[in-house]
Amino acid sequence: MDNQEALQRTLTRARRALQIIEEEKASYGIRIPPDLVIELEEKQKEVTSLEARLSQLQGQRPASVPNNLPRYNDVFVGRKEEIARCMDALSPEERGWGVAIDGIGGMGKTALALEVAHLARKQALFDAYLFVSAKTTWLSTEGVRPETLALSSLDSFCREFAKGLGQADIVKMTDATERRRALLDALRGRRTLLIWDNLETLNAEERDMIAEFVRKLPTPNKAIITSRRRTGESAVTIRLDHLLEAEALELMREKGKSHPRLDQELNATKPEILTALYQASGGNPLALDWTLGQVAHKGYSISVALERLRDAAKSEDLYGFLFADAAKTLSEKDRTVLSALVVFLTPAKTAALVDATDIVITEIQVSLERLVTLSLVNDLDGERFGLHPLTRTYIRAAVGGTDTVLTAPLSGIRFNSAAQRKVLRYWVDFAQKYGGDDKDAYKTYDKLETEWQNLEGVATTLREMAGIPGALKDRQAAQMLIDLENALYNFLFFRGYWDERVRLGEWCYHAGKALGQWSDAGWGAYHVAWIYYNRADTDWAVRWATQMTEAMERGGSRLDKAVAIGLQGQIAEQRQDWAEAERLHQEELAIYRELGEEQREAIALNDLGAVAQEQGHYDRAESYYKQALAIEEKLGNKANQATYCGCLGNLALNRDRPTETRPWYERELALAQEVGRQDLVADAQAGLARVLEKEGRYAGALPLAQSALDIQERLRDQNLDFSRRLVERLQRKVGME
Repeated sequence: MDNQEALQRTLTRARRALQIIEEEKASYGIRIPPDLVIELEEKQKEVTSLEARLSQLQGQRPASVPNNLPRYNDVFVGRKEEIARCMDALSPEERGWGVAIDGIGGMGKTALALEVAHLARKQALFDAYLFVSAKTTWLSTEGVRPETLALSSLDSFCREFAKGLGQADIVKMTDATERRRALLDALRGRRTLLIWDNLETLNAEERDMIAEFVRKLPTPNKAIITSRRRTGESAVTIRLDHLLEAEALELMREKGKSHPRLDQELNATKPEILTALYQASGGNPLALDWTLGQVAHKGYSISVALERLRDAAKSEDLYGFLFADAAKTLSEKDRTVLSALVVFLTPAKTAALVDATDIVITEIQVSLERLVTLSLVNDLDGERFGLHPLTRTYIRAAVGGTDTVLTAPLSGIRFNSAAQRKVLRYWVDFAQKYGGDDKDAYKTYDKLETEWQNLEGVATTLREMAGIPGALKDRQAAQMLIDLENALYNFLFFRGYWDERVRLGEWCYHAGKALGQWSDAGWGAYHVAWIYYNRADTDWAVRWATQMTEAMERGGSRLDKAVAIGLQGQIAEQRQDWAEAERLHQEELAIYRELGEEQREAIALNDLGAVAQEQGHYDRAESYYKQALAIEEKLGNKANQATYCGCLGNLALNRDRPTETRPWYERELALAQEVGRQDLVADAQAGLARVLEKEGRYAGALPLAQSALDIQERLRDQNLDFSRRLVERLQRKVGME
């Protein structure tokens, strides 16, 4: 009612002003000044406009309110913030000509424009609502279909707008320039909302002419433009991004209400599969709708439809609709930049792209600007650039970095596989620069941590390119995968990426076998076996230790074979076969001493100490541990020093020597935290908790034990059950205090 009253007051003032102008006109007789004639016409239009808007608010349907808005019967969810921004842009207080909505295809730009237009109509913000579209195709579950009514020029848009306003004389004009001027004149004094849809299909000249037209749009008329190309001078610009996951799930549920089979599938599908569908679609409404349509109309399960979405070759209608037209306009540099960006799983800075591609920064910047304009690349805070998941899937297929084989309409659009390979090499070099197992390598592990998502993506891409396990397809990719794993295995162990170390170790093993590089294969198997050993998963440790031994026998050095012997000894230890463990560790120790491998000698001494301790030979165990520690102190390896300090702490605790125990655990903890070795941090914390427990300081012991348990649960460490019992015991004791 407040809106009606305000509009009524505005109308009353406008009618009074119109009456004054009409009286002034009458006073001139037949020689009326041209300016007064124009003022009178504009005021008459304003009064008509206000009357029409007031009729809208009063629930009437006046014939004087032109409206050709399409009926939008599809599901619309979310976008509350975007709607609010659009409505602000259409308000009289906003001085720009309106709002430009851009973004990747399928994000719902047209749907948002129509939602805003219908909302504006409910609020009677305008006296006319006119929609025209340059859309040339539309996507159905059966494929891409042509749109026969698409407009292709500013002049055709002006004809449709004039027709919608009932301006037959303007429609009949033969001169396009005169038509534009006449339409602008006809809009003076009115309040009309013009919606220009899908302008990316027009050529650059037509888009520029439309931009000039809307800049001249007389107030208080407004426009909404939708395009995959960034535009919008003198307007509020909204780059439409992905739906939030909750909104996407709501969209799925709403779609299910109209399709019983889809609803049944949605209810039977695990939540994690629906989340995976959301992630694969990147929250793109069209991709979600297309995928759900495969379920509703073609009988696929959601899991099968999801796999089709992830495979550009099986979803070429979708990917062609989204990307083919834009891809055809790209320069060679643009394609190189996209081929590079597909390797970056996190947004890339310009400097990183320069380093990865060897293209000069000015050319990179020009390409990025064009790619952002085409909505193929997102420009993010901090001058970073990233790809939408659907864009990534398409480009990876176009580059040829997957098993996907593209056909029309995408097969003729090829990207730069050499550029992709160069960026993959960039990341392998990055891992080698900041990784490795040198005693001071831990100091640069933070750089690997920061880029882990990219490095993990590179490993996956290299495995796919190499074709392993299976027939080798790309020797260079297989070698890069081995190089990457060799650079990362120590970092992965230190920082607690144990599952990832298993996966990369397996890939390294298969790549080494495929290349006939048996030492590489053996080390990959060792890195896998070592995690299973540390998780006390003895059967799997045996399986991989056997594969390591076989590989080293076929192509390993004497040192490689000694490491395999040591691993067999540790597994014998885990099986409590003390005699066999002793024999194997003595054998490896002799080889290391013969080869002058001091660090390996310390490892063998530590292994022998563990065997002695388990058999109750504490003095002998202490001697072995201290010999190992002395070697590492000389070599300066802090990670191994932490290991041996922990062993000496455990030994002192077993011997019930608490005054000796605490310093060893404190030293272990300090060293482990310095180098970032997560399993040793947990070991030291659990050890200190046991010392405090013996002292009756249960409240102080519990947080340490709980912290150790948290780490070990994440790692699935072999000491997990022990720490869990320690925490439970301390919780009971704290509760009794």
